[in-house]
Amino acid sequence: MRGRIWLIAGVIAGIAVAAGHLPYLAGAGRSLAATAERLVLSLADRIIAGAAHHGAPQRVVLGFAGVLAVLVPGVTAFLMILAAKASLRIRTLIAIAIVAVGAASYVYQPHGAASGVLVLALVLAGLAVALTGPLVAFPLALGAGLIGASFLPTLFANHFAATQKGVSALHQAIYGRPGQPLALQVVLLIVALLPFAWAARLVASG
Repeated sequence: MRGRIWLIAGVIAGIAVAAGHLPYLAGAGRSLAATAERLVLSLADRIIAGAAHHGAPQRVVLGFAGVLAVLVPGVTAFLMILAAKASLRIRTLIAIAIVAVGAASYVYQPHGAASGVLVLALVLAGLAVALTGPLVAFPLALGAGLIGASFLPTLFANHFAATQKGVSALHQAIYGRPGQPLALQVVLLIVALLPFAWAARLVASG
């Protein structure tokens, strides 16, 4: 439960930043999501050019690129939450390992010196457990909350503007011509929301 508090606090802090309490960071969150999408589409353009040079079907690559572009922000937030949770779980193993090394010093050091090593190991283990939350899990969860709160509103703004490039790419891949059908927009909207939903589930499960 104590570990989940840092995850929840981090996500809430990220949402608060994106809401405008620190506008510079909110802009950075939106820029991060936009840059990730541009990087994916730019990479897709290079892959398409390379695929064409080697005779591979360009439309398949274009379709994957369109889907991947809308997935990147959510997957980034999901991986941040996953890393935060992993750090909270690993901290116990790290603490046990530190204490074990301290206890092992009784084999190699005089009794008095070994006792000092064990005390130091206990202190370090306690710090590892206590500080992992605020120094590792909290910033990662904050980043996930910031990306989510910056990117998710754009999915529903201006007729799903955030997914329009992906829809165009996917429609071109499937039908061989430009198009923005509502059904395909809804499908890509759901695809974009899935990793955020998984991230939220991870936070809720502690």
